[in-house]
Amino acid sequence: MTEKLYEQDPALFCFTARVLSCQKTEKGFETVLDRTAFFPEGGGQAADHGTLADAAVTDVQLCGDTVVHLLDRAVPCGEIEGRLDVPRRLRHMQNHTGEHIVSGLIHRHFGYQNVGFHLGQDVTADFDGRLTKDDLLRIERLANEEVCRNRPVTAWFPSPDELAGLSYRSKDGIEGAVRLVRIGDCDLCACCAPHVKTTGEIGMIKIVDFQKNKGGTRVFLKCGFDALADYNEKQDNIQQIANLFAVKQNETALAADRQARQIAELKYEISLLKKRLITEKILHDIPAGAVTAVFEPGLDGKELQLFSDGLYRQNGGIRGVFSGQDGDFHFAICGEEQALAPFFAHLKAACTVSGGCRNGIRQGTVTATENEIVNAFHTYAPPGAE
Repeated sequence: MTEKLYEQDPALFCFTARVLSCQKTEKGFETVLDRTAFFPEGGGQAADHGTLADAAVTDVQLCGDTVVHLLDRAVPCGEIEGRLDVPRRLRHMQNHTGEHIVSGLIHRHFGYQNVGFHLGQDVTADFDGRLTKDDLLRIERLANEEVCRNRPVTAWFPSPDELAGLSYRSKDGIEGAVRLVRIGDCDLCACCAPHVKTTGEIGMIKIVDFQKNKGGTRVFLKCGFDALADYNEKQDNIQQIANLFAVKQNETALAADRQARQIAELKYEISLLKKRLITEKILHDIPAGAVTAVFEPGLDGKELQLFSDGLYRQNGGIRGVFSGQDGDFHFAICGEEQALAPFFAHLKAACTVSGGCRNGIRQGTVTATENEIVNAFHTYAPPGAE
């Protein structure tokens, strides 16, 4: 059994212990100490990292009552010094304590339970009820008020009698002694992880996103230095956008909306010009032969269909229109279905073709060069032709 120092003092970042065993495995060196301040992965929170002497601690897992440290190299049995990766531990404590506050407030005001929590690169909390943007803005405000009040955060193992008289949040299936974490009068929750000592140590709590999840709501949040880093990243992005539009930061949304409308208008004008161009080509560029391929850059699926169908209606035969570049063409081919079906089978045999069909038209993509496509058209002989 390992003495769990992280349960006693979450701010203990450097400690001494005795190495009881160190065994080489496929993943590294599994090492057991008589006591440790390294928190093992559990309760949705990733493990602490750091060092034992000159060995890096890359993972920590709880096996029964024993904490197993995974090292990148062997260490000798005997006394050793352990040092935690302090920024990583602080990040975990800030985010986990912030999540407790948010979950406690959601439970108090909406009656929803936290049914899933993950603290990795992202921090998410899942609730068994639907929350709106306005609901979460309210919760975010209340959570930051709890931070400003600098509430005490305490953790302890209550006796069975004491536990029976307490109302606390908990996941189902907890075995053994229950460790409770109290945050002022905001939240009381069963939790095995280390937390900050006062809510003021969390810093800002920011709900950055939310989405529907299995009939409930998944909330994405960032706390403390994570929230600061997120703010700085978004501010840098907004400033770059502002510079591109030559506006102030708080005017970027209006500038983007204005440009989106201008782009939509330009796309509409270009579409009209393309249709005029296609009409002119259909009327005046009459292709020679009954089976022809036309190549025109910059056309989308509807425009390809319009061009191909127009050529067919004007000239009959089988009319294919292609747009793209060697190795990646989109196409539309129109013709009388009875004649088009065998031709398309010929094209598929000659080139790598994918796409759909309906009566009188084939559309899709072809992986071939322009010369290969033209050759496939020129070498086609209709069934029964001599």
